[in-house]
Amino acid sequence: MDKSAPNSPEIVEEAYIILLQLGGRRFLAMTGADRLLAAGRTATNPNPWLRMNLRRNEAGVNRLKITLMPNDTYTVEFYHQQLVDCEAVITRKQTFDLVYGEDLPGLFTSVTGYATHL
Repeated sequence: MDKSAPNSPEIVEEAYIILLQLGGRRFLAMTGADRLLAAGRTATNPNPWLRMNLRRNEAGVNRLKITLMPNDTYTVEFYHQQLVDCEAVITRKQTFDLVYGEDLPGLFTSVTGYATHL
């Protein structure tokens, strides 16, 4: 893992790279994204992903999930998730396939309206 990575043993390298492509800690500070959750590459999960909660935005979504695909592109999902009778209900889902790493900040801004950097 990169020496500049936070001292969190639960973070996986692929998820950290996804976060860096979004803008790293500056992205988190600018957007207010929090509660990051990551899954690494395993035998049962071949595609690592990073998920985070988003604050209120113009698209009305509260979650973002970015999945690294085998062809080195990302599938980006914006959605609104809430609990109804102890079950997760997903609405307002927007999915973008074949997104390149350099396009992640622009896509985030176009959907949520939040700038990812100064």
